[in-house]
Amino acid sequence: MAKPTAPARAAALAVAGGMLVWMLAPAAGTGRETASRPAASAPAAEALAAACRASADKLLARTDKTFHAVVRPPFVVVGNLPPAELRRMAAGSVVRPAEAMWRSYFKARPDKVITALVLKDDKTYRHWAKRLFGDTDLPHFGYCRTWDRTMVMNIGTGTGTFVHELTHALIVYDFPDVPTWFNEGLASLHEQCIVRDDRIVGCVNWRLPALQRAIRAKKLRPLAELATAGDFYTNQAGLNYAQARYFVMHMQQKQLLRKFYAAYRARRGRRPVKTIEEVFGKPLKRVEGEFTAWVMTLKWGR
Repeated sequence: MAKPTAPARAAALAVAGGMLVWMLAPAAGTGRETASRPAASAPAAEALAAACRASADKLLARTDKTFHAVVRPPFVVVGNLPPAELRRMAAGSVVRPAEAMWRSYFKARPDKVITALVLKDDKTYRHWAKRLFGDTDLPHFGYCRTWDRTMVMNIGTGTGTFVHELTHALIVYDFPDVPTWFNEGLASLHEQCIVRDDRIVGCVNWRLPALQRAIRAKKLRPLAELATAGDFYTNQAGLNYAQARYFVMHMQQKQLLRKFYAAYRARRGRRPVKTIEEVFGKPLKRVEGEFTAWVMTLKWGR
């Protein structure tokens, strides 16, 4: 499936707006970052590290003295935060969630540089997105330029969108044919979550009330339509995000998400209904009924 344009994703995220947060579970032991780096041949690893350093230098040369860089291959994190804070963010908001996703779902790891541009507030976010990339139609929280493997983040709004966009940046290497509904469903699951060493656990978030209202009003589209219609960003985008997120979360709660991901990837994103039915071991109509009933038991309050 063709990737959406940046304006299309920006508009969809703007429609879906809200507070995004995530939490780190305590790490088990020390030295994990070094021990769990992506496996690669020495020449390939050295080449990627060199490419990361060159990319960091190039981006820093286009910014001002308030910017610093952290290189953790395959990631380059550049931002206008103090160096110590930027290092903490690179470790906690990029490296550790990435490692959790690689352990949970993704077999293939990036062989090219992935850049995260981290801006401390809305003013500098909009200024540097325009100056560096010519981007002006921006979602409030941040966005991912998949075509040049760059995340641009307004970190003043929190870090939930960081893990959302990181999911997009990583999944394309492992599941290049990933359909939009699942791509956004998994990424949205990570908006509010607990990051553990071996997995990311999605939590109830602000998307729930709209989904529950649609269920009560009997206006929720069928899962088969969500997964096959190809209009995710243009037809009730905010509700599509909510439905996809909570269906992915439902699979996680049933401990079926890893199994579904592997089966769906093996089919290259084709035959979603058959894959759901095989993974759940029951007809889609029954799966859908259990899903909506489960959604109505959830609570969201701040």
